[in-house]
Amino acid sequence: MTAMNIVCFGFGQVAKKFIKKIKNDGVSFNLTTTSREDSKNKQLDDINYQSFQFTEKIFDKNFISKFEQADHVLISIAPTIRGDIVINKFKNYFKSKKIKWITYLSATSVYGDHGGEWVNENSETKPTSSNGIERLKAEKEWIQLSNKFDLPLQIFRLSGIYSNQYNILTRLKAGEAKIV
Repeated sequence: MTAMNIVCFGFGQVAKKFIKKIKNDGVSFNLTTTSREDSKNKQLDDINYQSFQFTEKIFDKNFISKFEQADHVLISIAPTIRGDIVINKFKNYFKSKKIKWITYLSATSVYGDHGGEWVNENSETKPTSSNGIERLKAEKEWIQLSNKFDLPLQIFRLSGIYSNQYNILTRLKAGEAKIV
């Protein structure tokens, strides 16, 4: 079996857990990630990978050749007021038909206030926070891109994923939690 070529835009807690899971499942893969830090070779447990600098303003041009080889793409970077930075910088690179899946990690803030009622993936999206509005806009951008280039897209709406170090319990203890 040929090794998967995975590119993770952003490499936080969820992306790292995903990579560890597929490694533990015996999946063969090559990993490339992006980070705000300078480009360098890195290691996660016993997984060697290349990390390339990528921010809203700059990115390491050496990343392009790695991205062109990707057949699996995970996006865990939050959008900005100017939209999704991955789409803004790389939308034309998604023309490749060899991409087997794109996974975009969104947030439950896209649902907005449902008055305490349960929500699920079929619930109406009516975000009220700027984060929720930006996430929903980014989701729509990813859907448009997916449709334009006939690419398989998955969107996962995650709640409260900030990290083990800055989760809701940590923020509550520090008095930094936002009551919505």
